[in-house]
Order: sequence, then C-alpha cells, then structure tokens
Amino acid sequence: MSDRDIFAKTIYAEARGEGPEGWEAAAWVIKNRAHANRPHWGGSSIGRVCRQPYQFECWNGRNDIEIDDPALYNRIKRETDRIYDEPMSRDRTGGCDHYNNPQKEGYPDWTRNCNRKMDVGNHVFYKEK
Repeated sequence: MSDRDIFAKTIYAEARGEGPEGWEAAAWVIKNRAHANRPHWGGSSIGRVCRQPYQFECWNGRNDIEIDDPALYNRIKRETDRIYDEPMSRDRTGGCDHYNNPQKEGYPDWTRNCNRKMDVGNHVFYKEK
C-alpha cells in the first residue's frame, strides 16, 4: 500500500462519520506528525505515522482496513490526496497533532500534556505543549 492509500484508509477508519471538516482535521493531525518527524510518532512518512503502534487505533493488530462503503472511501481519498499535496501553511488546525473522541474514551492522561485547540463533530483536537 502506498502512503496515500494508508492515509485515506486511516481517515476512513478513524473519522468517516465526521464529514469533510472532520476528515480534514484528522488528516492534518497525521500530516503534522509526519512534518514533526518524531520517532515515537513514526518519523516523517505519513504511512509510518498512521501505522505506528498504538497511535491510531484503527491499525492496532491490523495490516489493512476493510472498506465497507467504497463511495465514501473515494470521497475521503480525494480529500486526503488534496491534503497530502498541500503545503504546511494550509493547515487550518493550528498545528494539531492529537485528537480523540471523549464520548468513547473520556480524556486520557496524554490530554494533560496538550492544549485543546478545536472541536469538530465528536472529536477534540489538541496540540502537544
């Protein structure tokens, strides 16, 4: 799988119910992590960032993401392809590098090391302090 495919599949699995604004915000978290090039986040490759163990739940224990809604996946793929090619200056999240769904997981310990930047749909987006 290419980095672009992994990127799109990650957003499909993590944020498909959030709509375009949520897809974009989650995609920028991944892109911001790759840009930061931190080993614990998977380095500078978007594919490695997405599949870094215990970073994006959808990949934990999986080698691929099943696509149940190909039409929706194709919409997300177009969006992630656009973001993949955009310069970092187009990031509308203000550098967010984390997100979670507090309705599902509350506020884990790691959220204390982050500044809450924005809410989009069911997700809260953060930037590490």
